[in-house]
Amino acid sequence: MRRKKRSILYLITACLSLLAALVIVFFFPPSQKIQLGFLSLSPVVIFLIPLLLFFFSLPTFFLKSSKHGILLSCFVLLYFLFRLNGLTHPIFLFILLGIFLSLELFFSNKQP
Repeated sequence: MRRKKRSILYLITACLSLLAALVIVFFFPPSQKIQLGFLSLSPVVIFLIPLLLFFFSLPTFFLKSSKHGILLSCFVLLYFLFRLNGLTHPIFLFILLGIFLSLELFFSNKQP
């Protein structure tokens, strides 16, 4: 069986996206609107994009599976969206964990 090599590109992407997320946190207050052409976006929305990219590329680098990276990044994104919308009860965390653990079991089941 052939071993899958780790791509250094995922590690570089993780570092750059973490740096971009930190720049957004330190230099833009959440109440300020960022103008991108004709769009006016909140820094919170723009912060979620590098955060999503970070939580995709880091597990993909360490686990060598983009499936795990996608699942983890979707979990983190949904958890932060729940928190932003005021759904802070711990039961929501357990529901999300249950959903994503069942998705992990579903995708990891190897069929011939």
